[in-house]
Amino acid sequence: MIKRIQINKLEAARRQMETAIRLYFVEGDTVSIHTLVSAAYQILSDINRKQGGTPMLKEKLPTWVRQDATTEAKRRLSEAANYFKHAERDHKVVLSFNPGQTELFLFDACVKYKELTNETIPDLFVYQAWFAIKNASLTKDIAIKQLLLESHRILATSTRQAFYADVLPLASEITIHPTS
Repeated sequence: MIKRIQINKLEAARRQMETAIRLYFVEGDTVSIHTLVSAAYQILSDINRKQGGTPMLKEKLPTWVRQDATTEAKRRLSEAANYFKHAERDHKVVLSFNPGQTELFLFDACVKYKELTNETIPDLFVYQAWFAIKNASLTKDIAIKQLLLESHRILATSTRQAFYADVLPLASEITIHPTS
């Protein structure tokens, strides 16, 4: 008999993100990665909203999308997650899926998890570092941007898997958990 486990929502989200990150770094199935990230993202978004936290990406839509297009933008951002979970209305529809959106949602979820728990989780830290390096052009701070661009040049030939293998042990050494 399989023993029951006790799990809270934040632990569920963390476990989903850690699994998604491991799959991401071995270039696993993009649909599975997106489904795990979407589930974790929703948990974190719900908890964040209940606690009055700063808005996550999907909640910031009114600031960067025309007001008359907000509903359509939200639908599109949730389209893949809903498609991968449900089939009652669209069982014959074929989705054109962009896995790049998963990377952005995962980054946002990692940042929010840290904000909500004050924990630095090694897998989440490694993913955030990878995302920041690969997307250095999105960074505003000039000094950080220069460091990221230099890191990007150094790691340009590094595969996801090699990066994960090299950086995870370092991240594990600097992991900080909240004080009890």
